[in-house]
Amino acid sequence: MPAKKKATTKKTTKKKIVKTKAIKNVAVKKTPTKKKTAVKKATKETKKTKKRVVKKTVKKIVTPKAPKIKKIVAPQEFKAGENIVYPTHGVGRILTIEKFQYDLVEEQLYVIQFFQDKLTIRVPFAKAKLIGLRNITSKPSMTRTLSILKQKPKIKKAMWSRRAQEYDQKINSGDIKQLSEVVRDLFRKDDQTEQSYSERQMFQVAFERYTREFAISSDMKFEEASSKILEILNKR
Repeated sequence: MPAKKKATTKKTTKKKIVKTKAIKNVAVKKTPTKKKTAVKKATKETKKTKKRVVKKTVKKIVTPKAPKIKKIVAPQEFKAGENIVYPTHGVGRILTIEKFQYDLVEEQLYVIQFFQDKLTIRVPFAKAKLIGLRNITSKPSMTRTLSILKQKPKIKKAMWSRRAQEYDQKINSGDIKQLSEVVRDLFRKDDQTEQSYSERQMFQVAFERYTREFAISSDMKFEEASSKILEILNKR
């Protein structure tokens, strides 16, 4: 009987040893899995944070678009160096053609210098026709206006203030025929009645504008053209 008890005790001790080994093995197996999961979580979190940082840094700086410049396109009717007539200033020359930008609008301009007024102005291509900018009158057309100068003056019986307005409109019309009519009507010979200061001034403006255009169209110097016109006016 005592021998059986020892066997049972041995069995029980063996079972206990196996159990303890199994527990140890389980403990050893469990600990690395916990560490791995913790490491995985940590790496995921670090990746997430990296992605967030990258997303934050990748954000593009939006720069505002530059406003579009509107270009006014109009035909070029005159060239640089060409002589032209501007109705309110007379004969001038186009010095250059330049671009000008204002209020997001870009257009091309004629830079014109005038001989009579010693003035330089800029005229946009688009407004050239509206202003009445024109070429120098051709030689045949200009010689036909000389016949107007040979006529007797046609003076209306009206107050000078009213006649002055009509003459001023003709001078600034840009029409060479109307300009020649003013020269014809306001010219006075030395033996004729004296003119007022305003009449003499208006005649001088009309005479100079007409003479300059006549000189260019006839390929003469200004002095030569003026002496020829005065000769015609004195002979009538």
